[in-house]
Amino acid sequence: MREYYYEMVYILRPTMSDEETKAAIEKINSYVNRYKGEVLSVDEWGKRQLAYPINDYDKGYYVLEYIRTNERDFVKNMENFFRINEDVIRFLLFRLKPSEVKELKEKLSKKEEEKVAVEENKGEE
Repeated sequence: MREYYYEMVYILRPTMSDEETKAAIEKINSYVNRYKGEVLSVDEWGKRQLAYPINDYDKGYYVLEYIRTNERDFVKNMENFFRINEDVIRFLLFRLKPSEVKELKEKLSKKEEEKVAVEENKGEE
């Protein structure tokens, strides 16, 4: 079975509180899992100025995620979910090229090694 890797960027409404934003991200990640995807990393960029107003919003809360899945219908299912979700004002989801997958795996392994090193240092103190 073939593995597909995706990069997903979405913009949440800027009027949401911190708790609502965290809940929206968790809800999106639960749908990723429901559609047989695995969230590899989540990078919250925070509130940023939009290039042009969207639904009368000048700012938005940006989130970048990397996802791995075996499902061919994953993109279609996630796009349908994003279209009916009122918290998401824009989204972009695309498949990574093999060279980008290799870079992503290296980046994730480095992050994991750094995390282990930090935990080992805490244990020595």
